[in-house]
Amino acid sequence: MNLTVQIMCSACGHRSRKYKVDKYSRKEPADEIVKAGWNSFGDAFYCPKCVKTWENRNGRDRPLWGKAHTRERVYQEIVGDLLDTIHYLEKGEWDI
Repeated sequence: MNLTVQIMCSACGHRSRKYKVDKYSRKEPADEIVKAGWNSFGDAFYCPKCVKTWENRNGRDRPLWGKAHTRERVYQEIVGDLLDTIHYLEKGEWDI
C-alpha cells in the first residue's frame, strides 16, 4: 500500500506536492512540509506564499502557530488517512 500525504492551503487552495509516507523513507513528510515553508493556525494549513502575507491579512496580534504545531497537524492528517483506509478495508468494499 502506497500512502502519500498532501495538504492544501486554507487561504488560496494551493496544494503541496505529495509526500511519501512509509517506514523505510529517510525523510519525514512533516519535516519536509515545514522546510518547504508551510505553517498552520489551528487546524488550517497555509502555503509559503500565504505565510508571507499572514500579518497583512490577520495582524500581528494573531501569529501563526509555528513549526512544532504544523508538524503535529501533518501527523494528525497522516493518522486520519490511515484510519480511514483501515475502516474502508474492514468493510470489505474494495476491488480485487
